[in-house]
Amino acid sequence: MGKFKKYSKIWAALILLCMTTGVVIRLNYVALALAHPIQNAFASVLVAPPGAKKDARTRILFTGDINLGRCIAKKTIRANEYTHDYAYPFQFVAEELRSADITVGSLDSAVSNESPPTPCPQSMNLIGPARMAEGLQFAGFDVITIATNHVKDCGEKGFECDNQALFDTINNLAAAGAKPVGAGKTLSESRLPVIIERQGIRFAFLGIDQIEERIWATENAPGVAPLSQNTLEQVKADIASAKLLADVVIVLPHWGVEYAAQPVEIQRNWAKEFIDAGADLVVGNHPHIVQPMEVLPRGLVFYALGNFVFDQEQNFRRESVVVEVNFVGAQIQSWALRPASINFYTFQPHWANGSEADYIVARVKIP
Repeated sequence: MGKFKKYSKIWAALILLCMTTGVVIRLNYVALALAHPIQNAFASVLVAPPGAKKDARTRILFTGDINLGRCIAKKTIRANEYTHDYAYPFQFVAEELRSADITVGSLDSAVSNESPPTPCPQSMNLIGPARMAEGLQFAGFDVITIATNHVKDCGEKGFECDNQALFDTINNLAAAGAKPVGAGKTLSESRLPVIIERQGIRFAFLGIDQIEERIWATENAPGVAPLSQNTLEQVKADIASAKLLADVVIVLPHWGVEYAAQPVEIQRNWAKEFIDAGADLVVGNHPHIVQPMEVLPRGLVFYALGNFVFDQEQNFRRESVVVEVNFVGAQIQSWALRPASINFYTFQPHWANGSEADYIVARVKIP
């Protein structure tokens, strides 16, 4: 009973500390007022480490889908003959990506020497050589979700090679300084968050996949962390657990319908459940097209950011937004969109400007 009273007093004090802050939206770095403020969860006060700075500012960038196989790999291998590096895919965007405190990507391919790259662009099997991870390092990526449907691709060996492509991807990313999240040797391992600390503030990232049940991890088999109606409570438990370890929880789902301009109802429902479970931010991918975002009472949801580095030909599949979220302490202060477009011939992304930028940003319809 003594412990109960003690914790009751703590919760009462925390509730009194809970406060609502306004959020500023910046489209193309132009400030616009947001009518609906975000109510910041107070649970982070419980876990703030002794060195945490309440006024610490952290700038996080999130990209759309990245494919380092197929045409991208072949162009990079050819460029390496002259440049002697694997920076080719990120040549025109790396400086901005490196400028963030944390840079987060979504890898929609395997990075492994298990097979050479498959035919470009006909194959649906996406695998690039191990050195493609050097491009991610060049661009300054800190966290990469690999809970995606192509992470086990084995090129000439098909879509399963005793999980070697998956293990190689994990090891190659880690060696390049980009922490992989959302996959592992077992289900338990795949569900573990990656935690990055900046100025005493801990940011937890969780990767989950809805798209390919075939590669989901089990307690006895390697794979990616699953997302379905059957695993929803499991995902929510993982969010709650991460909230005990970190000040901010960010969920990175691979979900939705390919080439659909809008998220489907189940995604909207899941997003609300993630936020209610303790997530501060949800940043999704997979549809290969820019989709709207949503402001919820306690967090932000970006349903899909489009293709950031990819080799698809249609215009709408060569567009994306890089999302910038700025934190003060553990609270979201503002966010911004940086539109990008992929060159049709080189497959390299560049920052969009003018009418091209306006067109891409308009796809992120603000409720």
